[in-house]
Amino acid sequence: MSSGAASPDHVVGPHPLLPLLRCPACGGELRRDEDVLRCDCGAGHPIVRGVPRFVPDDAYVGSFSFEWNTHDRTQLDSARGDTMSRDTLHEKTGLDAAQLRGRLVLDAGAGTGRFSEVMADMGARVVGVDLSLAVEAAHRNLRHRGDVLIAQADIGRLPFGPETFDVIVSIGVLHHTPDTRRHFEALVPLLKRGGTIAIWVYPDEGDYRIRNQWIPWTNKIPPRLFYEWCRWFVPFLHRRRGSRLQGLAARLFPYSQQGYGLENDILDVFDGYSPRYHGIHSPAEVIGWFEAAGLVDVREAGPVRTSVRGRRP
Repeated sequence: MSSGAASPDHVVGPHPLLPLLRCPACGGELRRDEDVLRCDCGAGHPIVRGVPRFVPDDAYVGSFSFEWNTHDRTQLDSARGDTMSRDTLHEKTGLDAAQLRGRLVLDAGAGTGRFSEVMADMGARVVGVDLSLAVEAAHRNLRHRGDVLIAQADIGRLPFGPETFDVIVSIGVLHHTPDTRRHFEALVPLLKRGGTIAIWVYPDEGDYRIRNQWIPWTNKIPPRLFYEWCRWFVPFLHRRRGSRLQGLAARLFPYSQQGYGLENDILDVFDGYSPRYHGIHSPAEVIGWFEAAGLVDVREAGPVRTSVRGRRP
């Protein structure tokens, strides 16, 4: 898309960011026909409950669809009244308001919109995408904002033209795809020259390695059943903090003790053990992806391991 305003023929709806969307089949511009975004190639993409949809369903991320519509506001700073998500964004990307103000940002794997909200509050215009039905929670949370657009799409086949975004952020998402590196590489062409991309993926160490051994078993449990177990298990151990039982359980089955409240810890345990895919990677490995993609100024972004950022020259 050019930097100028879209022509009336290509304005696809009232949201100011909708004209950014492109047909993932051919890259063509989209026109709105009632509740469908249509392309001249013949493809049509429905708008369902206010969200443009570029995939037919939530594929392999059903646990996230359940999780984020159950905990649709648990990690949202505006609902919590604190800066948990704002602090996490900075720790895992190194980005602050000065680097985001006035920028067009892609939030790749937006979940309930927690980081989209933070970045918009810092003055960015944000497009948040997610493969899961978390987009419905994100839309509920952010639908009043003209500076945030939510769409359901696959990171491996996103509905945008090349060099669309000033900044791309993906925090805790790419390791839940079938191929972490390939999905990272799919993001790079969407970045403008001089733009910044920052990601965080699970590190290949500590509790993440132990959890990775549990995943083939825990992800087979029906999500609602496993969630009910999490709602029992986490409070049970919280009440026994400091005991031998709690210490043994934490070593054998690492669980969340983040200090952001019981609901967040229940959510985080379910989030960590229920997905189909759970990739773990070293900082050197991730830095290698950035360098192989032709990015420069590549470095770990902050104090959190496997947080890496780079710039497209």
